[in-house]
Amino acid sequence: MASIYEPTDDFGFREGEDSLGMDKEEQSLWRKAKDHNTHVEIMERRDARRLRENNEREKERETQEWSRSEAGQLLRKLGECFAEYRNCVAKEPELEQKGLEYDAINQKIFNKMKSTIARANSAPRCRYEKPDGRGCRAPRVRGKKFCHMHLMLEEARPEKIKLPSLGDANAIQAAIAKGAQAVVDGKLDQRQAGILGYYLQLALSNVKRLDFEEGWDDDEAEDPDRE
Repeated sequence: MASIYEPTDDFGFREGEDSLGMDKEEQSLWRKAKDHNTHVEIMERRDARRLRENNEREKERETQEWSRSEAGQLLRKLGECFAEYRNCVAKEPELEQKGLEYDAINQKIFNKMKSTIARANSAPRCRYEKPDGRGCRAPRVRGKKFCHMHLMLEEARPEKIKLPSLGDANAIQAAIAKGAQAVVDGKLDQRQAGILGYYLQLALSNVKRLDFEEGWDDDEAEDPDRE
């Protein structure tokens, strides 16, 4: 007979987990718990961890599948060839003119890629400031203060309570504290608090898999004017 404390997901059990799906640290907390509410908190912690770990496994599996796919291999070759040809032309600038003379189509494609990257690298940066004081390095959307991802997060802020942008674990922790205070102050009812808790848990499980700046460093940047 299944226990009411067992996880309701279908992720299976990993090495080190007990019959309730708890790791060693959670097992220790469970043994020390004195009441049902504490047990519920430990279960919520377990479920969040299992969801996070499952998402990480899925992301790793998808990444491996992509790297083995024809498109993934071609994209990797494209990046490698672009970098190699750029270095070659940098050493012998006259090769660019020869490229236009003997293979104009591909030379123009290369020139367009190089120009796009140069514009992206010189574009104004996103003004989002992380909790540690560092700024985002991604180009901001034209006419806006933030990059595409941080602009999306800013627009998703709730109206009843002001939460930080959920871009990293520290910000999510601050959002949890503000959400709890909002419940105490009566700004959120039980249903709203439950919905907020769900999305904060989802954000926490996803944050390690995301890098809003990825693709905007040096050779990997894109055109900042593209909407």
